[in-house]
Amino acid sequence: MTLEENGVGSNPLPVTRMHVPWTLKDMAWALVATVMFSVLGVMVAGLVAGAILLIGRGGLALERYMALVMVLVLSSEGLLLVPSWVWGPAKYGGGWRALGLRRGKPWTALALMALAVVVIIGVNVLWELLRERLGWPDQADLSQFLGDGLGSFLLAVLMGGVLAPLAEEVFFRGYIYAGLRARWGVSWGLVASSLLFACAHLSPATIPPLFVMGLLLAYVYERSDSLWPSIILHMLNNTAAFIIVYVAA
Repeated sequence: MTLEENGVGSNPLPVTRMHVPWTLKDMAWALVATVMFSVLGVMVAGLVAGAILLIGRGGLALERYMALVMVLVLSSEGLLLVPSWVWGPAKYGGGWRALGLRRGKPWTALALMALAVVVIIGVNVLWELLRERLGWPDQADLSQFLGDGLGSFLLAVLMGGVLAPLAEEVFFRGYIYAGLRARWGVSWGLVASSLLFACAHLSPATIPPLFVMGLLLAYVYERSDSLWPSIILHMLNNTAAFIIVYVAA
């Protein structure tokens, strides 16, 4: 089957179907590159912030050190766009539309987003009750790393509420889910991509709710045929989380 028959290359992807040409091997290389970028991002963050810590003096230096580490780590999430592009549209064509950044079904998207918000809130509440009952540890509080105040809050929202959701949705839904869906079908694509999404956060305390969230985000993408609703939903979720954290701090 040619790339043109797949809807990629000289012709744009069909608006109502997700039909991508990248292979499991392409996705494996993209995942390897993602791990390497993540490790590199943490190393660079540690080296740069460590140099500032050595130059600085007192508690203020330590506070700036922690804040800079978190900013650099959160910023490195943007690198997820690189493997998505290199082993996707750059190799097969189709542009950003191939990764889901296209117009879909707005009314379907709005209805699904409203339903997803209710489910996400319900799952998070139930998980917190269960986690506290079992005595399991909570996830790390980013506010203690980024610091207090309006400036820290806005920085957290910019990095964790805007940049991270955009990059994660392009990679995990627009690239990974669409690729797995094309080869394994919708059900297995939903489960596998959501499990990768949850485990990639490296926080055992959040794997169950993140897995459910991944399922919902992929399903919204599947039914709306556009990645934008999933991106907006992910941004709203993360921003709300930061608001709760900073208000409670």
